[in-house]
Amino acid sequence: MWWSRGKSALSLRRTTMVALFGWLGMPAHAAWPDEQVIRIIVPQAAGGTNDTVARLISNELSRALKQTVIVENRPGASGAIGMQQVAQAKPDGYTMGLASDSTAMLDALRPTLRWKFQRDLSGIAMVGDQPISLAVPSGSPYKTLADLVRDARAQSGKLSYGTSGIGTSQHVVGEWWSKLADVQMVHVPYKGGGQASADLVANQVPMAVLGLAPMLVQHRAGKVRILAVTSQQRNPNLPDVPTLAELGYFQITITQWAGVVAPTGLPEPVARRLSDEIGRIVQMPEIQKKLLEGGITPSTLRGAAFDKFLKDSVSNWERLIPTLNITLVN
Repeated sequence: MWWSRGKSALSLRRTTMVALFGWLGMPAHAAWPDEQVIRIIVPQAAGGTNDTVARLISNELSRALKQTVIVENRPGASGAIGMQQVAQAKPDGYTMGLASDSTAMLDALRPTLRWKFQRDLSGIAMVGDQPISLAVPSGSPYKTLADLVRDARAQSGKLSYGTSGIGTSQHVVGEWWSKLADVQMVHVPYKGGGQASADLVANQVPMAVLGLAPMLVQHRAGKVRILAVTSQQRNPNLPDVPTLAELGYFQITITQWAGVVAPTGLPEPVARRLSDEIGRIVQMPEIQKKLLEGGITPSTLRGAAFDKFLKDSVSNWERLIPTLNITLVN
């Protein structure tokens, strides 16, 4: 009998606490954020476009949450190393990742990974996107993409193109475009877009397939010539540069995007708070100005809509990539 009364008393205390927390509007999980550091893992090297985007977001998010938010660079294996850390982290709001179109390809490019983007990661908010550009050095004899195609066909297998690495969206676009154009070119992977851009400017590689952000600066300085972009419409920064669709490659209408993701299972109140805060940050005039100046179009996609976009993107790459000549060596 004493055990029964004790159990009832304990039950009553628990019920009272639950009711009290409910009345105060407090979540069932512990208050978030607490004193723990919040990490945004970038699966690329420091100094690149995604790293810059993550640092813009982290600085403002730290102010909004009154909490330390840091960026950690974990490059390697086409983004798989960094994204694995995010996918396998505890879903508590203290570990996020800066995902991109390249990391959304990992399910298709690396089917033996122990984790899956589609299953283990969920979208919080997209930050923005940018076209991929096909560019040549300013002194190149190729004034148009048609000029390059003619020479590539005449010198089959002799011309090369640089990208920011194996298994990136630039690599996929390069092979996709080569297939549609019926040309054979040698892929030269670099350890990041900065190195590829530098070699293009130095005329060490005849063409590069890179995100618009690093190419735009060089194009404005007269150091490279952008021949085409992959967006559906012409980019406002480059009104005279045609899209690949305009040039007959209508299948390639994609952009490089960057967005914040978290491990699947993040508590809904935490996910909603992060989504709302990042969405608000992206809409800040000073942040929009910095993104647009870098060739990145700010996005309003967040929450469930961004998560659906991610899942659809993964599925689309799983259909396309097996049809292309892409072999991973790392």
